[in-house]
Order: sequence, then structure tokens, then C-alpha cells
Amino acid sequence: MKSSAEHALKQIAVDGLPASGKTTIGKMLAERLGFGFLDTGLMYRAVTLVALGRSVALDDVEELGKIAGAAQFEVKHLGDRDWRLMVNGEDLTRRLHAEQINRSVSQVSTVPEVRRALVRQQREIADLGPIVMAGQDIGTKVLSDAPLKIFLVASAETRARRRTEDSDGNIDGKGYEEVLRSIQRRNEIDSNREDSPLRPADDAKIVDNGSSTPEEVIEEILSMIGASEEVPHFET
Repeated sequence: MKSSAEHALKQIAVDGLPASGKTTIGKMLAERLGFGFLDTGLMYRAVTLVALGRSVALDDVEELGKIAGAAQFEVKHLGDRDWRLMVNGEDLTRRLHAEQINRSVSQVSTVPEVRRALVRQQREIADLGPIVMAGQDIGTKVLSDAPLKIFLVASAETRARRRTEDSDGNIDGKGYEEVLRSIQRRNEIDSNREDSPLRPADDAKIVDNGSSTPEEVIEEILSMIGASEEVPHFET
């Protein structure tokens, strides 16, 4: 028989600053709990990739909104923390961290038409079963009723170092100083956009992911939901 807490905990929001470890922590937490996982930032990157491929101007809000609204997203779990984002039936995951996308995604993500279209699809994905969802507006917008909301923080220097060393997140091999400037620029844009600016939800738990190991952060989060080493797996 399941406890009321087990029945209630179906959605976990993991928000945070750019390169604060949302994806790493979200994937680990999802696997510990037997939940699904979605990195919503990849959806904005996918829209950006499609727009760039079609030579759509990044200030063409109508066309960007059409791209976001027409895209069909699906998450596939291949095991061992390997979640892939399928877009219109194609796996675009490995192409979404190119430098051109890094430079453009914040501008695309400020477009209200894009955000509305993707938030709708993110909520539809969340309705499919228990999920850990990572992004920048999950606790404040997408899953505002989620029973557990985490907001990850770390210094810009720590985040830049991690991103520089991440072969998946830095596929163009940029140096530390360039990555740091990019992260600082994204901080400014994401925090000041008109639609769903980056900020913690009022009831979010602030978790410092600057000096702790991912395992330590996971244990801290699990302690918030009264979890132990024997974390229950939920039926989907």
C-alpha cells in the first residue's frame, strides 16, 4: 500500500541558472525515483535549430511561433541517464548545443508565442506520468502546482568551468573565458525577459550546486521528500 506522499509526488520541477546542473541533477533524480525526465531547454534549442535551418529571422515572432506550434516532441529513454528529444520523429539531441544555437536560443526563448506553444506541449508530456522536468520556468509557469520545486544555483565561474569541461554542452570546444561571457549574457537575457523571467518560484527550495557533488545534491533533494536509500518506484 502506498503512502499519501507517494501518491502526491508525481511532478518535480528543477529550475536554475544557465549551466547550474539542471540536466545532470534532473536525470539522476528521475532515475532514482523511476520517473520520466524532460529537459525543456532542449525544446527551445530545437525551435532555434529549425529556425536557423530555415533561415528564419530571430525577430520574426510570427514564424517562430508557427515553428514551435507545429513541432511534435517526444522523449525517449534509452537507459543509463540517456534521454533523447525526438522532434518530428527525428533525434536532434546531439545537435542542440552548437555555438550558433548557444548564441541564439535566449532570443528565441523570449518570444511569447514560442513560450506559449512549448509550455502547452510540456504540460501534455507531464500528463503522461510521473516526471522530473528541468528548465527555467517549470516551478513558476509550466508546473506551478508541482509539490516539489527545486532551484539550483552556483557561481557564474563554477558554471562556466563545468560547461567548458562538458563535451556534450561545449561541442565546439570554446575556452573558459568565452563560455563565461556566454553564460553571463544568458543570465542577463533570461532574467529580464518579459514572459516568464528566470526566477525561483515563491515555494521553491534553493539548492547550492556549486561545491557539492551531484550525489550529495541528490541526497539533499531526496531528504526533502522523506526518501531513503530504498526510493520507491512509481507506476507510470
